[in-house]
Amino acid sequence: MARFDVIEQRPSRRRWIAGVVIALAVAVPVGGVLLSRETPAPEPTPTPLPALSTFRPTVNMVHPDASGGETRTIKVAFPDGSRARVSYPAELRLAELGLRPYATVLMGTAFRELVAPYQGDAEVVAGGPMIRRLTPAVTLWPRQVGGGGQILLYGFDDWRITLRDQPMPLTFEERLTLAESVHGEVTSDGFLTFRTDPPVKMMEPGRILAGQPVGPQLWIGGGVGPLVVIAPMPDCDGSSRIAPEITRRSGSFGMTCRGDYQVSASGRRDFVARALEGIRIRPE
Repeated sequence: MARFDVIEQRPSRRRWIAGVVIALAVAVPVGGVLLSRETPAPEPTPTPLPALSTFRPTVNMVHPDASGGETRTIKVAFPDGSRARVSYPAELRLAELGLRPYATVLMGTAFRELVAPYQGDAEVVAGGPMIRRLTPAVTLWPRQVGGGGQILLYGFDDWRITLRDQPMPLTFEERLTLAESVHGEVTSDGFLTFRTDPPVKMMEPGRILAGQPVGPQLWIGGGVGPLVVIAPMPDCDGSSRIAPEITRRSGSFGMTCRGDYQVSASGRRDFVARALEGIRIRPE
């Protein structure tokens, strides 16, 4: 049995900040209502409503067919095209949580992350209107509030993938190279795989850069729910680095190795323990 630790984290400061914001949002309209009762305002002149974005939260994940009873099994494809069978206790509901690809590409000396936003386009357009179209399938968007760098948004069939213009800003020529050199292909069972053209290179399994694993991964779940990350990692051991997407979340988290794969999870303590104990992976 593989050894693993489950680590508790303090609740995120975002929780009490969100509470203050909600309180202010409620207080302001109430104050306006009380004031208007004493000093009625004139009827406002009708003005046209601003055009709303046509982007809405969309499913940006795949829900593979699962077989089995108390132990469920799904067939998965990693972003580099490698395949495996993942078995897990039925109560984890991994297939229902949804799977998303993660990979990184290297151009020059800087690596850039390819991430499938949990809510698709909607997470990108919140930063403002599109800046420009780089190719028929790739557009450039403003940085998001609290986020760094402008965003390249790739469209591969129904999948939406982001690449942030960080840590160092890209020139227009570099953005165009990344837009033209990263390709996505959707498998017959709905998974998204990547390939690249020189001078862009996709990072291989087990690669560590800037203290974090940057090889291909599958993210399962996320949003406000639990998250599981499965990453091919040759020679995985207890000292292997954990994906920042796991460690930056509030709640418990932990990691274990299953052969040449790393399994990490975050969420409720009981979910994390069950995931690390019960998930099994067999390459195909």
